[in-house]
Amino acid sequence: MVPGDRLLSGALLLLRRAEVRVVSGGPADLDLVLPGGGTVAVRVKVFGRPPTPSIVEGLRRGCRGDRFLLVTSHATSYLRGLAAEGVMDLIAVEEGRVIIGGIDHTAASTEAGSEDRGLRRGRRPWTRWAVERLLLLAEQPLTQVELAAVLRVTQQSVSHVLRGHRFASRTDRGWVIGQRAEALDGVLAEYPGPGGVSTYWYGLDPVVRQAEAAATWCAESNVGCVLTGDVAADVYAPWRLPAVAGLYSGGLLDFTAAGFTPATDAEYTLVVTVPQDPTVWRTAAAAAQPTARVDPAAVDAVPPVRVDPIIALRDVLASAGPDAAEAGEHLRRAILDGTWRG
Repeated sequence: MVPGDRLLSGALLLLRRAEVRVVSGGPADLDLVLPGGGTVAVRVKVFGRPPTPSIVEGLRRGCRGDRFLLVTSHATSYLRGLAAEGVMDLIAVEEGRVIIGGIDHTAASTEAGSEDRGLRRGRRPWTRWAVERLLLLAEQPLTQVELAAVLRVTQQSVSHVLRGHRFASRTDRGWVIGQRAEALDGVLAEYPGPGGVSTYWYGLDPVVRQAEAAATWCAESNVGCVLTGDVAADVYAPWRLPAVAGLYSGGLLDFTAAGFTPATDAEYTLVVTVPQDPTVWRTAAAAAQPTARVDPAAVDAVPPVRVDPIIALRDVLASAGPDAAEAGEHLRRAILDGTWRG
């Protein structure tokens, strides 16, 4: 999780502890319900370090007519003053400070502190990783035109990925990945996961049923979602009983209406993440095709239910439990053998 995402995830936890509900929105905007029942819509601005007065004034001019919520690691006296006056809303994650509408809603707990030191920064090569996943999962060669169409990117960007690629080679029918086991292990070692902002929930039903209930609520809310982790792996290559339900969704939702209780990242049964990786949906749709041949024109005809097997594998390996590695190896073997399709 990149620093900005980690800060925003921590901010969402602090809002929950302060009894401020997030009912909808995404990483850039949130609809909040305050403890007294009032509602407010805010534009979200995240800064790893407290912004200077000149930056804040620029934000105020850019957000003229809109209310904005500033999320940062800690608050300066200048930021606290503006928040206390209701000029802007403020969450200082490392301090556990929450000020909305000039009112201090600060929760007692500061467990949601940022841990962003040493995390990798810079633009991430989402397209390259997606091209590699598609080629690893494809049972037939794919052309640059097909890869670009599936991912909705330019052919130039696909060409840039394939030019000089260590494992990709061109045939008379398209591109393939050689040394597939080594290539897959390389993707798993480098790909950090889809990233994004996460919310955490607790439910009492069996985990698979929780995942289904959460997906149903997303559908009823007109928000796209795909299952990941153990719940997805349980379809691709069943091995262990899922202990946690994981979803990637197209927006933030309040899952209390679906029977869940807000939880923390220390103890939960459902985690819902709005991914930073924009290719999650496209590779999921490609993997959902009922045939081994990836047809770009038919990708959108089958709504994806779960992430592609390689993202599922990455999330299984990153999960808790002494048997995560064993479960991951089971799915890894299914990917290499092509048996993940059933």
